Amino acid sequence: MRTPNTISAADTAVYQAFTMLLPENQFVSENVVPKSPIMLGVKLSPKLTNFFPVQVKSISRSYSSYLISDGSEAILIALGINKSNVDDYRYRVVENDSSELVPWSKIPALAEKYGAKQPYGFIGKFQSPGKQVFVEVVNVHNYGIRDGVIFDWRSNFKPKLLQMVAMVPSGKVKSAELYNLMEKIPNGGLATKFDPVTNIPLNLSFPSNGMDNMRFYFKNHETVMYSVYLLSKLKGKSDTTEIVGAFTGDVLEFDGKYYQNPGNYEILIQRGGDIGRWPETQILRIPFEVKAAPLIDRKVSIKEVLIYSLATLSGVALLFLLYHRHHKNKMERVARDQQVVGLKLRSIRAQLNPHFMFNALSSIQNLINKNNISDANYYLSKFAGLTRQVLDSDKEELISLEDELLLMEDYLQMEQLRFNFQYEIQVDEHINKANVEIPAMLLQPFVENAVKHGIAGLKQEGKIVLTVNIEEDDLVFMIRDNGFGFNVQAKIAGHGLKLSEEYVALLCQIYKGQPTKLHIDSNEKGTTIGIRLSNWNI
Repeated sequence: MRTPNTISAADTAVYQAFTMLLPENQFVSENVVPKSPIMLGVKLSPKLTNFFPVQVKSISRSYSSYLISDGSEAILIALGINKSNVDDYRYRVVENDSSELVPWSKIPALAEKYGAKQPYGFIGKFQSPGKQVFVEVVNVHNYGIRDGVIFDWRSNFKPKLLQMVAMVPSGKVKSAELYNLMEKIPNGGLATKFDPVTNIPLNLSFPSNGMDNMRFYFKNHETVMYSVYLLSKLKGKSDTTEIVGAFTGDVLEFDGKYYQNPGNYEILIQRGGDIGRWPETQILRIPFEVKAAPLIDRKVSIKEVLIYSLATLSGVALLFLLYHRHHKNKMERVARDQQVVGLKLRSIRAQLNPHFMFNALSSIQNLINKNNISDANYYLSKFAGLTRQVLDSDKEELISLEDELLLMEDYLQMEQLRFNFQYEIQVDEHINKANVEIPAMLLQPFVENAVKHGIAGLKQEGKIVLTVNIEEDDLVFMIRDNGFGFNVQAKIAGHGLKLSEEYVALLCQIYKGQPTKLHIDSNEKGTTIGIRLSNWNI
């Protein structure tokens, strides 16, 4: 049996880390071995407390994480890297699991500080208040030799609840055994009031035999270990129970055995530690009430039970047949409606694609008429690539944000050759462009409108700015130009813009729980087009 352990050494006696591993050391067994040949060492501020939380799994390795809530500096060294093997190792630095601050690079330097008796690899000093930084070191000849640490400078560790599911005992509901308790409809009438900020139910209640268990899904918290407590008040007596082993990854399973008796309860979730250790702003509370189960007062005979059972079964069978027929017809109507909407959506996109190609060919013809053959050839090569991207995207209902922005980049470069304007594409650093999908051809018609009807006549004075941001659970696009504007009410900005408005309306019919909102503001100083994908899975 092996257990992980951390060796501590004074910052004036780093050599002790090597000494602790020697067989002759009386305090350790002969089986003590380094976690990896790299032997990473971390130096934190001596004033820092509560800094060592959990191990974070990465494929076949577990990396240590450190909470640095006071924003102080962290230093990372590698004792297993020396003069003879320093060229065999590379390191990288990733911020917030999305931005690569340092790509795979050679070890910056060798050092011999902190009381070391031989040189070691000095990885660097790190300090990013409010953010999370992952530093990984790997042997280029053997990927199995790797190690890393996660430095977490965040200060807010209140758990964020994404979904709360109730598992109701079989037979006690009409058609399902799962309810989402963070939605008013449908939630089986278990709750009617919700916190306006967190959407947590405030008056959740159910009978003592009416809930098998509750399951809570949280936003990823890989560097933080949480404690779960159940506060209860039964028959005037208060009690507190710590629920051990309830968390599995980012899911909390809360078994019904903990709340079988009628009374008032409250689930309390906080960063690891006893109640009262952390401020209220760092604590998540979920109240609920357990009511007494309904009583059956009258006793009935076996004959009556059989008669009632047969009558009930007959009635249930008839109701089921009627329900099944009604449900089948309803599902067929919904399927037909969805098919009609899908056909309309494809029809709109089929009109947008040739509209875009016609405008692009017109631009190429204009360059040829001006005898600008070199620019026309370059424009034509760009157009060929764009045509391939547009045709590829036409096969998919959703494409990655990365592919859509690449299409916009190529299109703007192509039009820039003709009109000589300026442009910028700005994307929030917290957005993982490769993993976020958006409706295909969502941005191109609006960007094209900004070029053709906005800044085409301004030449080098014209400018277009495309921004992509996150606002809570919404993905927001803004397309701004400094052109002369147009009359929005008269809708004189072009056929492409009208088609795009119809496209947005159809998206709202398909994604009813995630409506797409379009806002156009235009005046003599320019035009701003805003597109908001609500409740988008970011």
